Amino acid sequence: MFLLWCRRLAKIRPWFRFAVAGVLIWGALPSVSVYAETTFLPWGGVRERYDSNVWRRPKELLTPDAQGNTPQLDDFVTTVNGGLNLRHDSRDMEADLRMGGGYSAFVTNTNLNFFNVLLNGTVGLDRLVDRYVRGARLNVSERFLYSPEQSYGSSVVADELQGGLLTFRRSTLRNATTFNGEYPLSRDFSLEGGYIFGLRLVSRETLGGDVPDATFFNTVTNTWSGGPRYHLTRNDSIAALYRQTFIIQERSGGGRRLNTNIVTFEGEYRKVFLEWTFSARGGITLVEPVGRSFPSGSLHVTTKPERDTVLDLTLSRQALPSFFLEGGARINNLARASIRHRIYERLSVQGSGMYALSQFLPNSENQFQNITGLARLEYMLTRNLRGELFYVFTHVDSETTALEYQVSRHQVGFMLSVLLESLGESLGFE
Repeated sequence: MFLLWCRRLAKIRPWFRFAVAGVLIWGALPSVSVYAETTFLPWGGVRERYDSNVWRRPKELLTPDAQGNTPQLDDFVTTVNGGLNLRHDSRDMEADLRMGGGYSAFVTNTNLNFFNVLLNGTVGLDRLVDRYVRGARLNVSERFLYSPEQSYGSSVVADELQGGLLTFRRSTLRNATTFNGEYPLSRDFSLEGGYIFGLRLVSRETLGGDVPDATFFNTVTNTWSGGPRYHLTRNDSIAALYRQTFIIQERSGGGRRLNTNIVTFEGEYRKVFLEWTFSARGGITLVEPVGRSFPSGSLHVTTKPERDTVLDLTLSRQALPSFFLEGGARINNLARASIRHRIYERLSVQGSGMYALSQFLPNSENQFQNITGLARLEYMLTRNLRGELFYVFTHVDSETTALEYQVSRHQVGFMLSVLLESLGESLGFE
């Protein structure tokens, strides 16, 4: 009997140690006091949508299966997402990170089921650098997304690197790491600069079958920018800016490397008020080795005509990497407008539209057009639970020597999302 009791005790003892340690740690947490305030906010969501074209291309460009059947264009898609928001505020820095992932399941085209991963975040180091240089600023941001989807407004990284250029369906890794800083020389004069590392990698397989002339390019970009800024008043400033982008590309299936250099000289005027912001840029962009130059610039206006309404307008013409159909650089002409209105405390409505025209270089007659519209109705069911109805329209028109096609796409559905209680508060962190 004694030997049996000793054997049971030996089996239970490791679990007993873990239980005791867990109780001690849990009991100590409420009394833990750290200098920084850190909160963890779990989030999750379920989305159901109907997609009229899950392949993002015309039916005639799809490859039939072994039985000669062409894949079905439309489908119903269920997506489950989840992750964690981290917010950190200390004497030296501010950080806001959002990380997570999800799984999407298709009813008919089950071979398209996929996982996605995202990481978005910003780290503000203004307080740290201000201790050494009065008025200096430093900000770091990260945008990472792995997904075969290219939904409008899905992430900042998608908007920055796509610029309206939508591809056929392939698993894609997109990353943008950004550093921005400002060094004051006097009360009204400062130097600002930045660096962006961009990465876009695609899988070798095109879902739905390969199209001979639909070429994908893996793309790496390194962008430096900077220049002097003079503050005319407290609310407006002017700047002379220089930006250079080195693009390194290779066909996804292998091949010789393509190198492109984009140099931009622009002047900027910026005005910021409590209810609205305005910025305008204008200059010239040089693209090598194609030897092309063209006028470039942008106009961005954000305003609140009333307390519960926000309007945003963006017009731009710039050089961006071309990663589909043709490599190198392209001229991206973009017009985008959005409006958001809160009807009352729990209900809000949003609408946006975008037109993008990409002109491939050196032959700018090769063009790719994209028209996108979005409508969304949001309702806060509880303090932490939000319901949403949405509709997205996309029309693509490719007119290139490599491939010509047109396709329209409709997406409609609903989503439920939840943001749980802060774990930092529940665990007693200060």
